[in-house]
Order: sequence, then structure tokens, then C-alpha cells
Amino acid sequence: MAEVLAAQAVAAVAAAEPAFSVLAVDDEPNILSALRRLLRANGYRVQTAAGGAQALELLQAQGVDLIISDMRMPGMNGAEFLRRSREPAPQAVRILLTGYADVGSTIDAVNQGEIFRYVSKPWDDSMLLRTLDDGLQRKRLERERDQLLQTVTAQHEVLKCHAVELDQRVRERTQSLSDAHRQLEAELSGTVRMLSNILDQRFAPGRGCGREAAAIVRAIGPVAGLAGAALQDTVHAALLESLGLLGLPARLCETPLSELRGEERSLVVKAPQTAEGHLMSLPSLRGAAAVLHHLNERWDGQGEPGGLAGTAIPLGARLLRVVSDCQRLKAGRLESRRFSDVEARRWVQYGSGKRYDPAIVGHLCEWLDRDCQAARAVARLHTSALDIGMVLARDLMLGPVLLIPQGRALDEVLIAALRQLESRQDLRLQVEVERHEAG
Repeated sequence: MAEVLAAQAVAAVAAAEPAFSVLAVDDEPNILSALRRLLRANGYRVQTAAGGAQALELLQAQGVDLIISDMRMPGMNGAEFLRRSREPAPQAVRILLTGYADVGSTIDAVNQGEIFRYVSKPWDDSMLLRTLDDGLQRKRLERERDQLLQTVTAQHEVLKCHAVELDQRVRERTQSLSDAHRQLEAELSGTVRMLSNILDQRFAPGRGCGREAAAIVRAIGPVAGLAGAALQDTVHAALLESLGLLGLPARLCETPLSELRGEERSLVVKAPQTAEGHLMSLPSLRGAAAVLHHLNERWDGQGEPGGLAGTAIPLGARLLRVVSDCQRLKAGRLESRRFSDVEARRWVQYGSGKRYDPAIVGHLCEWLDRDCQAARAVARLHTSALDIGMVLARDLMLGPVLLIPQGRALDEVLIAALRQLESRQDLRLQVEVERHEAG
């Protein structure tokens, strides 16, 4: 009887669960109609607004669970609207509809509007629905938590008899929340990689430097003493180092540093501190901002902004300085020509004890030696040949869009999604995966 009463209480609470409410904002009526039809057909309560001002009035009257807004709208663009929507709807999940041309505005929205994710137009219905479902996952967990608390209150005496079962449920819920937290961390890393790829489109002379530097930081960081959040912060700093160049004229960004003089050189040199300013508005990226703040310090104390020397410089900044300079030398960002691998290695060795931490220079050189001698190879496979458990050796890109980051293990869902993408867009993807050879 006790089990029946408890089940009835849970069912009653679940039946009362309202649908999630969505506010769609776009100045094009056909877009709003398409969103309304799609979302209502999938169980959402939908309100629409033809612009940011109207949407803010609606938010003052009643809250919503999720806001999906177009970027380009007359009067108030999506970035400004999402920023202002934080006051009347601080708990709402924010999603941005944007085109590839809106890079600057998209970054502004990320920094100021606290968007969960942005979706490119035209969107794929199934992908858009999955994005909304992902964004509402935390609210869904909160509702489930509230349902459980109501059930516990209503059936307190009954649940006393089931202490062991309740303990197990609590353990499962804790595990679920831990999994959700890990998922959020993975999504943060994916967003940082996406921004890094967008920056690559802006700064062609150094394209790929951030990704390559991040991969090396991830490889030698643990040997140098970085671990956990400090290592992840340094990886993010490597990916976003070019963020501080966004406001500079294209000519400065495309000119090697050695050819710049005076104020122009100073602007480029101080770009990491500019990037720090952008990232400080995002709590999850403040650690990366701190790494960038000290990126131009020197081991001998002749750097800036603090004139720190030796181990007084944060380890992440010391590591990234060596790795970043090595990659930028090879890309032609520092000198008037591209350095070979051997020349770049000699350059950082020459700077050991002056610009760079000697220990980190040693770790980098050892890693370069191992990398050259490694038995690890890369296999280029069509999606039909992919197997569960394979690990990506390179970022999988579709034009400027990052589909799957390097190091991600393939599962059944990812493989199926890639094959569906090929079918829908008549593509033939080549996926580079790790292959370990014997010996």
C-alpha cells in the first residue's frame, strides 16, 4: 500500500508539470511563423515579438523559460536585446539566431548577453530542437528536484520505511547532477573552440595557431606541473589569445610583429590584456583571462605588465608564452618570414633564461622529440568506416564551423549524426582519427 501511495503522489506532481515557455523574437513574420509551428508541435508554449522593444515589454509582464532571438533586427539588434533581457528574465536560457557574417556581434552577445548557444540561419529543425532541449536541461533537473521534494513532503511517513531506497535515489540524483556539470564543462570547451575557429577566419596569417598551441599545452602541461582547472584555463587562453586583436585594423593583424613600431607595436603586444578584458565578464573564463594578463611577462623580469620574474610569473602564462611564440614563429606572425620547426626550436632555446622559463623550454623540446618519433599515425576515414571508440586526431571542420573537437571519442550518436549530415547536404566527409601502431 505504501508503494502505491508514493507512486500516486509522484504521478500527481508529474502530471501538473507545465510545458516550457519560449519567447521567439524576429522582425520577419515568416520566421516567427515557422518557429511558432515547430515549437508548438513539440510541446512548447510559444510567444512571439517582432522586435527587441516589444519583447522587453512582454518580459516585464511575465517570465519565460527560454528566449530565441534573431541577431539582425532594426532598432535593437539581438546582442543588445539579449543583454537587456537579463534584467527582467535573469533565469531564461538565451539562444541566438545568426549568420556567419555576424562574428563581432555574436562575440558581443556571448560576452554581454550570456547566451547558451547560437544557431546559424537557416537552421535544421531537429538540430534546433536538440539545442533547445539541451538549454532547458538544467531547468528540467530543477523541476525534477522540486517534484521529488514535494513527493517527500507529501509522503514523509511512507518514505521513512524506505530509507535505503531514498538513499539510493539521492546517490543517483547526485550522479546525474555531476554528469550535467561535466556536460556543461564540455559545452564550455566546445564554445571556446568555436570562438577560436571564428577568430581564425579573421586572422588568416596565424590560422590554426591557437588550436595547435592548445594541443601542445594540453600535452606538456601535466609534465610542467599544470593540472585540473589550471590546465584547462591555459588551454582556453591559448585558443582565445587572438581575441584581443579584434578591434585593431586588419593591417596590424596581418603584419609581423618585428615590422611594427611605436604605438602600432604596442597595440599588438598588449592584445592579450585586451582579450583579458573581454573574458572577465564570463566567470567560467576568468582563469583564462588571468593567464592572458601575464602572457607578456619575461623570465628575466623585463616584461610587462607587472615586471614579474622567474616563478613569480603564473605557471600557465610561462607555459603558454613559450608554446605560443613557437607556433607564431612558424606562422610568420612574429618575424617577416615563416620559421621552420628547427628554426623555431632554436629561437625558443636561445630565449631560455631570458624570455622563457628554462624548464618549460626543456619540456617543449622533449615533447617535440617524442612527437617526431612517436608510432602514432593518423587514419583518414569516410564516415562509413568509423567505429565507436575511435578518437579524433584533428578538429573536424565544415568550412568555418567546428563539428567535433580533436580528442573526442566517437559514439553511436555522433557517427549517426555525421552520416545524416552527409546525406542531407550531399557531402563526403573525411574524418582523421588516431591509430596506434605497434612498436
